Amino acid sequence: MKQLLYLLLALYLGWLLAGCSFTRPLRDPKGKVLPRSIARQERIRLGGYDQYVLIRGADTVANPVLLWLHGGPGASATALNRTFNGELENQFTVVYWDQRGAGKSYSKKLSPETIRVGQYISDANELVQHLKKRFGKEKIVLVGHSWGSRLGMYLVDRYPEHFHSFVAIGLEVAAFEGESGSYAYTLEQAQRTQNQKALKELVEMGPPRNGNFHQMYKTGFWGLVRQKDWLLKLGGERYGKNHYRDWIVKLIRSDEYTFFDLIRWSKGSAFAAGTILNDPEANDFNFMKTIPAVRVPVWFVSGKQDYNTPWPLVQRYYEQIQAPAKQFILFEKSGHSPPFEEPERFNRFMLEEIRLLEGRNNTN
Repeated sequence: MKQLLYLLLALYLGWLLAGCSFTRPLRDPKGKVLPRSIARQERIRLGGYDQYVLIRGADTVANPVLLWLHGGPGASATALNRTFNGELENQFTVVYWDQRGAGKSYSKKLSPETIRVGQYISDANELVQHLKKRFGKEKIVLVGHSWGSRLGMYLVDRYPEHFHSFVAIGLEVAAFEGESGSYAYTLEQAQRTQNQKALKELVEMGPPRNGNFHQMYKTGFWGLVRQKDWLLKLGGERYGKNHYRDWIVKLIRSDEYTFFDLIRWSKGSAFAAGTILNDPEANDFNFMKTIPAVRVPVWFVSGKQDYNTPWPLVQRYYEQIQAPAKQFILFEKSGHSPPFEEPERFNRFMLEEIRLLEGRNNTN
């Protein structure tokens, strides 16, 4: 009898840990499912590899499609976007995509040779065309965060005909200039706070030497990782916080992610971020030289405490780039992630600026 109880307890705990992934339907105030809504988890084959997408929206006919491009690569933000930016689903058909090797799209069978900038661009373009056809839209709205903003720049540069507008959050502008600014800020904060351990490690790794991430610091890739760790601890990543514990809790509580999905999330983040550095195209880039102009409206969103992708560099690029319409917006109480740090302001911006722009485009 005791052994049976232990077995039942083990099965119960396993069920709690594994859980069941689901996404809630969108309902009206009376609790009825909205007739033209969508709330689906799917796998779509992109570039010969099945990838996870979550699609949610209140009205797939009237509302524009919005595609999120998360950071990393490998750092799926689906759970955080759902938590902080789910309000957008009322005015957009929102597509949350776990990119190749990220989150639910991670598999240990995935070939490292496919973790390349060109493959991500191809996957994204394939997904965009699928979404346009599926929802009967001529163009969609594109939003990218961090690495996703870089991916988005490639897309709007090469395929402008697909997009109403592009919102780039925490934009990666240039490898060498961006990392130089990030390192300098981290060292300055270590000196200001007299953090001897940080000073020792930062001096040991040295400043960035060129645009190649493999050779950026004396201590190589792990020097870059340590620099970002110190950046977080010294206040250059988040506004008013030096950890991610609260966001980790949000991930754990997500409806759409099980315990084992979170394990995949962790593995995928390390796998994709480390592997892509084997791609020469990932190591040295400078949009100020290679993309001086785009043919879609662009919004550059930065946090004033962002020295991961330093906001002064983003502002400089904004001042140079040519576009049909452009705007630089600085979130005063954010670091690298305004959608999660100031979600109310970010959602309002998306609903007022981007949704209205899309509406005007449809009347032209």
